[in-house]
Amino acid sequence: MANTVKLKRSAVAGKVPSTGDLALGELALNTFDGKAYIKKSANGTDEVIEIGSASTPMVLTTKRVIDENVVVASGENILSINDVTVANGFSVEVPTGSTWIVVG
Repeated sequence: MANTVKLKRSAVAGKVPSTGDLALGELALNTFDGKAYIKKSANGTDEVIEIGSASTPMVLTTKRVIDENVVVASGENILSINDVTVANGFSVEVPTGSTWIVVG
């Protein structure tokens, strides 16, 4: 017989779990919004982040050559550090209302 794994979930629009709602590494779903969240810890600071979203704090890359197509979500920003080039045949799409900042 198969086992069913149930994650913490909410069907309330816009509801995001707090750090107190999840154990470290635990997953949660918002079935109304179709979003997944995980609790992580970095340098002793816990936070809940949305999985697979550009709204996860920020997209930070140190790649010197972008060798994949990148599409910035509308209203989101990305930051690249150091000299960056986009390889032939690839592109970075930055829609109106979004920003790509290159520092270095």
